[in-house]
Amino acid sequence: MHELKDIQLQPASDYRAVLGEGPCWLEDKQALMWVDIEGKQLRFYYPGDGREEVYELPERAGAAVGFSDRKVVLALESGFAYYDLDARATTPIHDPENREDNRFNDGKCDAAGRFWAGTMSLVGKEKQGNFYCLEGDLSVRHIFGDVSTSNGLGWSPDGTVMYYIDTGTSKVQAFEFDVEKGTLGAGRTVVSFEEEEGWPDGMTVDADGNLWIAHYGGGRVSKWDPVAGLKLEEIMVPAQNVTSCAFGGTDYRELYITTAADGVSDEDRAKLPLTGALFVCRPGAQGQPMHVFRPQSI
Repeated sequence: MHELKDIQLQPASDYRAVLGEGPCWLEDKQALMWVDIEGKQLRFYYPGDGREEVYELPERAGAAVGFSDRKVVLALESGFAYYDLDARATTPIHDPENREDNRFNDGKCDAAGRFWAGTMSLVGKEKQGNFYCLEGDLSVRHIFGDVSTSNGLGWSPDGTVMYYIDTGTSKVQAFEFDVEKGTLGAGRTVVSFEEEEGWPDGMTVDADGNLWIAHYGGGRVSKWDPVAGLKLEEIMVPAQNVTSCAFGGTDYRELYITTAADGVSDEDRAKLPLTGALFVCRPGAQGQPMHVFRPQSI
């Protein structure tokens, strides 16, 4: 039986996102970077002093990853782009789709510095999305299609397995992964959400190899052993739509959880006033450092 953990969740910010997503811990800044997709914002939270930085974006960003001190890389509606924090401006890298009815969603970098991210329909069509990899030479490789909502991903601590969620399938897939070549091997289902509350959304992998999965529509984060396919514990979140999670802090023991107010009725928002908040807690596990984008040439 899994354990329902009584963990003290605190909102890290007074801000309430329309669609909070993509939490990413930046080691060099000691900051949590995240996006409000529908609010078109890139946000930084510095737990050391509680400071926040906000950057208004020209379009929706599904994910952001670290790159250099004053630049990050975004997965936007219009494809991959650099974002200059000082100039507050984007520089396009590559748009692999060039269509107005899709947008990029979740994404992360692997240990070699490649940026993996996928797309989804903006008009509710199933299997209209794709999964891509932005390579170090700034080319984009198409990995696979027929994706409904490309979402959470992460890697096993030894780097030999990539975990991936297409929310529309209600499953977490595990693929053999070659970090040197950046290739996927055979895939298999390791977690099924068919009997769970809500749908699998964003995800992170801790230092022990366990998966932490956000339940969109389920008000919780669950921890899973992907080898045994067993749910180990749950953390209840005072928000209906839990979108993603990531470990951070000086010891990688703080779990940051993003949520969304998008699609939540006024009545439910009144019951759950912290809807849309960025939460933080210490669940007793330790996360892995998050990788930054590393191009071969700039």
